[in-house]
Amino acid sequence: MNHFPPLNDIQAFVMAARQQSFSLAADRLNVSPAYISKRIGLLEKHLSVRLFIRAARQVTLSPEGKVALLWSEQLLETMERMQAEINNEQLIPKGKLRIVTSTGFGSHFIAPIISQISHQYPKLSIDLELLDRPVDLISEGFDIELRVGGELPQQMIAKRLATNQRILCASPAYLQSQGTPTQLAELNHHRCIGIRERDQTDGLWHLNSGTKQTSIQLTAPLTTNNGSVAKQWCLDGQGIMLRSIWNVQQEINAGQLVRVLPQYAQPADVYALYPSRLETSAKLKVVVSKLEQALNQSAVTI
Repeated sequence: MNHFPPLNDIQAFVMAARQQSFSLAADRLNVSPAYISKRIGLLEKHLSVRLFIRAARQVTLSPEGKVALLWSEQLLETMERMQAEINNEQLIPKGKLRIVTSTGFGSHFIAPIISQISHQYPKLSIDLELLDRPVDLISEGFDIELRVGGELPQQMIAKRLATNQRILCASPAYLQSQGTPTQLAELNHHRCIGIRERDQTDGLWHLNSGTKQTSIQLTAPLTTNNGSVAKQWCLDGQGIMLRSIWNVQQEINAGQLVRVLPQYAQPADVYALYPSRLETSAKLKVVVSKLEQALNQSAVTI
């Protein structure tokens, strides 16, 4: 025997053994008696034994059939429990979920949403890791990556959660001292603050104006991989910064920062990346849905 017998054969055998009749088994399974006879015949051939002692009006188990029935019933019960567990997993959010995203976005937006989800689904355990570097979901054991901007890996499933863009901004003090640029090329004569985003090439900004994309190489006397540090430098009058609108909207509304060259922006939508389809996991489906809903209801435009 070099492979496992088909499950349909085992189901037909168990029903016939319980009913002690091929015809009654056929009625219970809503198939023909010929189908039951064929499936059992194939199973007997596969196992190289006779499972039934056949009489005119009924069938009884052979000694080998009694052994086969014991194990077949256990097998079917295990399969039923497995299916129930899978269905349960698809319906009830529970277990552990590892999420990774960038430090600024994660602490500012994602952490409060995760707290709400945890209150609503107490059986769900969420590990939120904040990393300002590229990650490999599979090898590092993450279930979801929340990415702001950048190219999307083809081997992952990606769902857009919210629209977002990066804009140019500076402090009023800097613009009063150094002047406000009116053309993109003028940035080469200004102090710019470099932020090593995970999807950014150091010193190179890709900006869109309508459908046209322009790239500009900059000399940035100050560079960091931390968005909060970059924003503080910008507020201190150190130069012009390219930053997600969700991160600077409050300061712009308060007049602490001013948008520069408003005709230019860099698309940086928020995506959830995950290796398996949402339908296979209730915890994955619920968290992605809640994140999408909360981000789109946020008071800050992202």
